[in-house]
Amino acid sequence: MVGDLIPRGKSCGDCGLCCKLMGVTALEKPAGKWCRHFSRAGGCAVYETRPGDCRVFNCLWLLTEALDERWKPTTAGFVLHSEKGGARLIVESDPARPHDWRREPYQSTLRRWAAAPEMEVLVFAGRRGVRLGAVDADVRRTVAGAG
Repeated sequence: MVGDLIPRGKSCGDCGLCCKLMGVTALEKPAGKWCRHFSRAGGCAVYETRPGDCRVFNCLWLLTEALDERWKPTTAGFVLHSEKGGARLIVESDPARPHDWRREPYQSTLRRWAAAPEMEVLVFAGRRGVRLGAVDADVRRTVAGAG
């Protein structure tokens, strides 16, 4: 259970940025729109019965002790999650703050991670994104409902 993996002292609290940025097919919730079940005052109203997409989502700020409060999604302006067993890092930027990842300490850290062998870092704001590297490359999402 994900809750057992959360470092002591961390919680979603009033964040919920994933509830805006991520699409949830089971709830017919498109990416980039606030989930009807989320409120800052109460969090997720359906947390105990939330769909599988929500249960398996891996907010890296929440799950990684090494990421301090500066990396909390509402502070940073983006949500970090991984794919491919951690070999791909996805930076989901809030479209209202699409360039916040370029601020420090974020940009230098993300670029350092992107330079690691066999690591891919993709930064998205909706469907448009960039693959960080020695030379950045523009990328677009092709997955239906991804934003």
